[in-house]
Amino acid sequence: MAIFYRLVCDGRKKSPTQGQWFARAVNLGTVETDELAAIIERNCSVKRSDVLAVLTELGEVIHQQLQDSHRIRLKGIGSLMVGISNRQGADRPEAFRRSDIKGLHLCFKPEKEQTLDDTDMLPLPRSSDIVL
Repeated sequence: MAIFYRLVCDGRKKSPTQGQWFARAVNLGTVETDELAAIIERNCSVKRSDVLAVLTELGEVIHQQLQDSHRIRLKGIGSLMVGISNRQGADRPEAFRRSDIKGLHLCFKPEKEQTLDDTDMLPLPRSSDIVL
């Protein structure tokens, strides 16, 4: 198992790092709930249908708890919480209006920092360099 990366050149005109190359992680696909359930079933004695039921309910409970302004901590995974994006700031609290809120986003904080050695990272097999 490896984390793949591709080299990307910063081509933004006003960037202080213009022309420099950076590694960016490559996403090779998405693993859906059904596939997670099948993998978990293979790894333990719980049936796939039971895993699917728990994962489905977990999604609904997380959504409800986030809407109730709770932080969710999944042991061994990390924490989820709702963040707020603002259109602009207000000079004083009385001047702030609800319409100043641009939207909501989901924040994820990993349980612990993953440490990887050089053998865990590989360049993407194809040499497809991207310029931003």
